[in-house]
Amino acid sequence: MKKVKYLIITFMIVLVDQISKYLVMTNMKLNKSIDIIPNFFKLTYTNNHGAAFSILEGRQVLIILVSLLVFIYLVYELFKKKNNSRILCVSICLILGGLLGNLIDRLVYSHVRDFLDFKIFSYDFAIFNIGDIGIVVGVVLMLIGIILEEKDGDKNKGREQ
Repeated sequence: MKKVKYLIITFMIVLVDQISKYLVMTNMKLNKSIDIIPNFFKLTYTNNHGAAFSILEGRQVLIILVSLLVFIYLVYELFKKKNNSRILCVSICLILGGLLGNLIDRLVYSHVRDFLDFKIFSYDFAIFNIGDIGIVVGVVLMLIGIILEEKDGDKNKGREQ
């Protein structure tokens, strides 16, 4: 059960996500902003009633069901293989943490609380939260891990022939 230790990452993401959302929700008015770094970063408290970039807006039951299925699949993936790489285990746990943080919001509030608002070179990114960061970083790490595993597999194939 060495992989259980990786779940600390999941719980830390959920904890930081929920605490940060609580602090924003209790200290800011909805749809209001606080400039942190002018023309670059501000806190903007908003509610997202959809998934990423507000897709599937108003379809909370569908989003919750998909989230639960992804959660079950990722937990299965984490524990089914005995030789998952560290990078794959970490990536799965980051995604699980972000998924759970946003799932808690959907179940409790029927929307996700977002507040991180960046503008880079006049491009105004979608407002997001700590859970979203866990998901994005986890997916990027997962892709890197898959690519590295494939390269190692190709090297090993060459040696076997």
